[in-house]
Amino acid sequence: MTGAGNDFIVLGADSGLPPKPEAIRLLCDRRYGVGADGLMVIAGSVSGGRPEPSFSVDFYNADGSGGMLCGNGARCALVYSAARGLIAYGRPVAFSFAGKLYTGTAIAPDRARFMLDPHYTTRLEDMVQTDTANASGRYVDLGSLHFVVDLADLKFAYREARESRESWGSGASSGPGLSGGSSVEAGTWGLPLDQLDVASLGAALRHHERFAPSGVNVNFCSLIDSKIHVRTFERGVEAETLACGTGSTASALSYALRGLVRPPVRIVTRSAEELIIDFDDPAKPSRLSLEGSARVVFEGWV
Repeated sequence: MTGAGNDFIVLGADSGLPPKPEAIRLLCDRRYGVGADGLMVIAGSVSGGRPEPSFSVDFYNADGSGGMLCGNGARCALVYSAARGLIAYGRPVAFSFAGKLYTGTAIAPDRARFMLDPHYTTRLEDMVQTDTANASGRYVDLGSLHFVVDLADLKFAYREARESRESWGSGASSGPGLSGGSSVEAGTWGLPLDQLDVASLGAALRHHERFAPSGVNVNFCSLIDSKIHVRTFERGVEAETLACGTGSTASALSYALRGLVRPPVRIVTRSAEELIIDFDDPAKPSRLSLEGSARVVFEGWV
């Protein structure tokens, strides 16, 4: 299944495949396995919560790690469960994801709305330094850990910025008042989000000591025409994904806290699909939802 381009292998609890890390890594490998950003095992009719969950989801990243929230995965789980008669389309239900109770609605066979826990924590992070850049932004814990960086708050060493600008064919090789030891803001030089080296910079920030020992997902953002464009380097996948649901939510809250957007917030993902984040008060929301596509790509049997 895919949630706005973030894809998952989805297994029923009766699949007979134990979710061992080595098996998950093999299945999620895009050359030697099925290929996916993560894997979910879904079981129906579980008990123990109030209200009683309609189904439960065990979620694992492509590297075999688990225990974290995945917003796109949750939407896929809702659609999967509705297609198999565990829940009804159009009706809000409770379900368990990675051991925690949530609610959501399978709106249609290709769309769902997921209600996140609105009690998130956040803090500002200033000048997180890597070998090539400094990044300032907001750390957000939504049950999955995120660092949100606006492109204008990303500063490169002047040499790297100059070389990058020349490679874009701008014709300018120097900036006014800048020397070789200076740094420049990416936004000042017009760095397009789609040309950002998310792989290397994302990996450096994901493993930065500021976020040790767990690390973070890193969301690079740009606000264009009232929509937030987001590219995410995901821990556990250790690469950029085509969409990140909790990362999109963290980005929407980050911009709302700065007074730059108002809900509902539209997020444009790397896949170009849009996610809708809705809430009331961004500082202390009483509700927090993530809506977007969730659909089956193909089915197989093991």
